[in-house]
Amino acid sequence: MVEFPQADSRMVPASERLSAAVLEGRLRHPGDPVLDAHVAAAVAKQTPRGGRIAHAGGRHSAHRIDAVIALAMAVDRAENQPEPTRLVGWL
Repeated sequence: MVEFPQADSRMVPASERLSAAVLEGRLRHPGDPVLDAHVAAAVAKQTPRGGRIAHAGGRHSAHRIDAVIALAMAVDRAENQPEPTRLVGWL
């Protein structure tokens, strides 16, 4: 498990990676109704840093988009692996 803040600096690249994966046909899902509902409730919102996932009905919408946010985070982590930390000497 890793920390993944939902600030624009992290969510814009994650949202863009998810969008690219969907448009390029690199993702599939079995028609899960919960994921379908979360996708239907989400839109791309433009920020100064680029597009990111947001609620279609505004920030206080009753419709959930948690599954889409989690999917964007998962795609980002799968495609954007940081270089492992190399330890030199003793700690």
